[in-house]
Amino acid sequence: MKHFITTLAVLSSTWLSAHAGITSIGQADFCRDRTEDNYIQQLLGETESRMAFSNHGGLANGGVCWWHSRFQRNAAYLTMYRPDLPKPTQAEAEDLIKDIRKGKKVVTIPGYNNFNQFSREYSEEIQKRLEGWQRTDGFINQSWIRGLSGKTEVAPEKLKEMMDELYSQVSQGEIVYQMVQLKGIIAHAWLVIDIAQTRDGYEFSVIDSNYPTSTNKYSYRNGMTHFNYPYFGKFVPYTSKDNEQDRLKKVVSKLCD
Repeated sequence: MKHFITTLAVLSSTWLSAHAGITSIGQADFCRDRTEDNYIQQLLGETESRMAFSNHGGLANGGVCWWHSRFQRNAAYLTMYRPDLPKPTQAEAEDLIKDIRKGKKVVTIPGYNNFNQFSREYSEEIQKRLEGWQRTDGFINQSWIRGLSGKTEVAPEKLKEMMDELYSQVSQGEIVYQMVQLKGIIAHAWLVIDIAQTRDGYEFSVIDSNYPTSTNKYSYRNGMTHFNYPYFGKFVPYTSKDNEQDRLKKVVSKLCD
């Protein structure tokens, strides 16, 4: 009888792990990791934590870079992985993707070791969600307007001010989302995951949705008025969506404090 009760308890624990989302062990590890200020930066420095597919599709086949980057940041802050549990069903996986996109709670992804594995297997479903997000922002929230307002070149003093602020944020462990204003009305996006001071400026590292499994590096020198993007030429990066990162931090704090 005692053996039966023990077995029943184990089975109940396994069921709760799979269906309740967060287990006590998973939560403890999740919260302990996030006591380090730069943990999310370190996490995103690893290919295993990156989106498995690059920016593509979208309206007029112009890509979904803004939403690709935002989804990536949400996943870094709010997902934990339980490879010891059964993989989700198709419907369950789609619900997990929806929860990551909303960014309002911590999500446990069973059956996978990391985000790269999960996003590779469900790339079509994630892409569909990103394109839906793009349509919502574009036609309802009209966020596309913000992609038309930046300049591809600014005064040296202005760019220095922007870079000083970027350094302040990233050096505190933040993952900074930036709109990359290219020539014409084109606006790209990326995530800044690291930055270091140099003798006359900064060097910073980004996750670019066009090259999601690579870490691209850019150098800023005092006196510059712009950067250069391959094939597109001059650009200026504008920090945006800080409010979304603040919300992600609050979600984690609510769980872990």
